[in-house]
Amino acid sequence: MRTVLLKLLRLIPVLLLVSFGTFLLLELVPGDPAIAVLGPDAPTEEYERVREELGLNDPLLQRYASWLGDVVTGDLGNSIARPATTVASLIMARLPVTLEIALIAIVMALVIAIPLGMFSAYRAGSRFDRAASGVTSALISIPPFVSALLLIFLFVFNQDIPRYGWLIATMAGALWIAVHTARLLAAKELEGRELLWQILGFVVVAGVGLFVFFRWPDFPRQGFSRLTDDAGVFENLRTAFLPALTIALTEIAVFARLLRSDMMSTLQEDFILSARAKGMPGRRILVRDALRPSSFSLITLAGVALGRLIGGTVIVETIFNLPGMGRLIVQDGVVAKDFTVVQGAVLVIAVIYVVLNSLVDLSYAALDPRIRRGRG
Repeated sequence: MRTVLLKLLRLIPVLLLVSFGTFLLLELVPGDPAIAVLGPDAPTEEYERVREELGLNDPLLQRYASWLGDVVTGDLGNSIARPATTVASLIMARLPVTLEIALIAIVMALVIAIPLGMFSAYRAGSRFDRAASGVTSALISIPPFVSALLLIFLFVFNQDIPRYGWLIATMAGALWIAVHTARLLAAKELEGRELLWQILGFVVVAGVGLFVFFRWPDFPRQGFSRLTDDAGVFENLRTAFLPALTIALTEIAVFARLLRSDMMSTLQEDFILSARAKGMPGRRILVRDALRPSSFSLITLAGVALGRLIGGTVIVETIFNLPGMGRLIVQDGVVAKDFTVVQGAVLVIAVIYVVLNSLVDLSYAALDPRIRRGRG
């Protein structure tokens, strides 16, 4: 508990620096917020009146102190361009969209990257490892906007290509499991629970492949259906899939390469070599023994990536016409000279970012008991 409280106290200076830095940078942005309120053709005295009402004529530190005092009480102020609309309501309308897209992207990336990185490390130097390395290098090299356009071309305008590609890939996976199981049975290396797991894997892969093939949805070019809409969860996931996949592609490559590197080092440790010498199955060594000590860097990067994606998906949100935080900050904030929106949105993202990083730091104790003993 003491550790948690200390970390929360350390967040305060970080948030103060972020908020003041944002305030200072917005001061340097060219343009007059009064023009955003009245337009370019209003009389000079009207501009002066608006500046006085908004406190723009006050010194920078005085304006920052006044804004910070309101924030402490939970008031992020009102939009300059839309005075009747509070900044908090704008953020509450946009934040769930970006959070959902970012969370789905991170989950997709981890689900694919963890087994990919583990198997690449276990079979380092094999054809699979070299192929995975080439694919991940290509994914890292492709900018998100190019990935978005390619995915739109495939999933929206030529959806039969990924549909049949999915079927071929899953059936090939099921066939590989069947051949591998038959080989182990012939060598009398498979029995009991291990045999049941192999059969279950075959059934799951083949079943999911056929189900998705026959229920393949039509993905929209743009737009977003919220969870609270009447269309329901399926429509929400259908509209969120392509934006989340666009973001996840780069994260998959980064996560897989990082986990492969860390796990290759872990597999050379004495306790892993001892487990191998005792004849432990490779699956058990990878999942139970090697994954946990190899996941520290992955968890750190995933937490940082989630915080970064919440405010850094402007291009993806623009391509898919998503009402998220990135567009709120750039188009409704900076472009429209609505600086109160920018200040409030950046502060909220900073809070989420530093809290996520603190949670990541605290999660280390759950992964490694030595850290808990060291803190104690």
